[in-house]
Amino acid sequence: MSKPRHLTMSEIRKEIDRIDESLIKILAERQRWVEKAVVVKKRDGLPARDDARVRQVIDHVRVLARAHNVDPALVETMWTEMVEWFIAYEERSI
Repeated sequence: MSKPRHLTMSEIRKEIDRIDESLIKILAERQRWVEKAVVVKKRDGLPARDDARVRQVIDHVRVLARAHNVDPALVETMWTEMVEWFIAYEERSI
């Protein structure tokens, strides 16, 4: 039976960089959808902020975090910051 190979920090960092790039691509996709929401909100006279929707998004990502064994507090913090940024972006655009 062979010993498991030990990873180097260089290999680990390369994988983290690859994951970061994937996250950025997904974030860009999310931003494109927010831009579509801006068009609809302008057209329909809707406000940028929908507190019920914000709560729904945060609750949903906390559930997803638990399902994927990620600290829900970390996910909530990150998503709250991101959602607030996008709401401010929408407010500037509307």
